[in-house]
This record gives sequence, C-alpha cells and structure tokens, in this order.
Amino acid sequence: MTAEKFEPKEEVASQEQIVTSNMIQHEALLRLLLKKGIISREEYLEEVKAVTRELLDRQAK
Repeated sequence: MTAEKFEPKEEVASQEQIVTSNMIQHEALLRLLLKKGIISREEYLEEVKAVTRELLDRQAK
C-alpha cells in the first residue's frame, strides 16, 4: 500500500471567506455574552486591549 499525497483540485474556502466567517462568529458570540450579561462592554474592551498588548509584546521579542 502506498501513501498518496493529498492535492486538492480547488480551494475549499478562500482566505477572505475564512476571515469573514471568523468575524461573524466572533460578533455573534460577543453579542450573546453581552445580551446575557455574562460580560460587560467595558470588560470586553479591557480584555481586547490586554490581548493586543500581549501579542505586540511577543512580536517585539
């Protein structure tokens, strides 16, 4: 039995489609969390700032 290399004949989804899908899912989840009072808008924005700082610090190293 030989192993065959997988070579898709066409792209399953474009990078733009994946990014758009990810953005829509993120927005839907955020809306639910806010609507249900699980997090506040302020908590969310603080966390976005914290994660942004962490990622930028990692990139600088």
